[in-house]
Amino acid sequence: MSAVFTIAKRDIKSYFASPKGGAILFFFLILMGSFFQNFVVSYVEYEQRAAMQGGQAPTLEQLLRAFFYNLNFILVLIVPAVTMASFSEEKRNSSLRLLQTAPVKALEIVLGKFVATAGMMGIVLVAASVYPFYLVLFGNPDSGVIVTSLLGMFLLMCSQLAFGLWVSSMTNNQFMAFLFTMFGLFLLLVLNWLAPTLSGGGSLETVIKYIASTDHLDSFLKGMITVSHVAYFLCFTALFLFLTNVSLDSERWR
Repeated sequence: MSAVFTIAKRDIKSYFASPKGGAILFFFLILMGSFFQNFVVSYVEYEQRAAMQGGQAPTLEQLLRAFFYNLNFILVLIVPAVTMASFSEEKRNSSLRLLQTAPVKALEIVLGKFVATAGMMGIVLVAASVYPFYLVLFGNPDSGVIVTSLLGMFLLMCSQLAFGLWVSSMTNNQFMAFLFTMFGLFLLLVLNWLAPTLSGGGSLETVIKYIASTDHLDSFLKGMITVSHVAYFLCFTALFLFLTNVSLDSERWR
């Protein structure tokens, strides 16, 4: 396991040794800050309108749900930027060959890369948690919903990172890795709504909806933690880490 953490430590340092890590955090916080401000302004307007017209006012939990749905969409851009160079750049400059000749297993390399990207996205998630805790300071949202939502987002991030690493291991072009990862994550995001069109109904529609990440994340955003949804994200992550390991192992024989 020491090799895993050595590789992870090297990769995390590389994110902040270049402008890449800072740029990802900067643009992420700018986007999330802008969206959060708009959500709060809309929430206050709806609340005032409900008070004057006698309608039902929105809840802070609904505001939180909108915030995390928006975060889910932004991850489609952030995750590919984090994973695109994990293997493709090292393939391009041949440093992956040097790593493969070292006394480490392919699985240790994959896990090291995964821990590094998960650490980077963990920092992103901590930065994003500033906004929900702002509501805790100035409002009374259900803290359990915040905790389960953050857990769900972390599990979603891990599954997306595993997919991004697999794509990066298949090419030596960073742009192609970014493009195909973004396309794949966007497809998983909208697959739930495309299922009726793609399948025409029946059991195939149920299977397609299960593959999509949206319904599985919904459970966490509603404050519920279920074994089936946790298992979905863990199995998704394990599957693509396994495929990444297979892809990397095949490189040794080329």
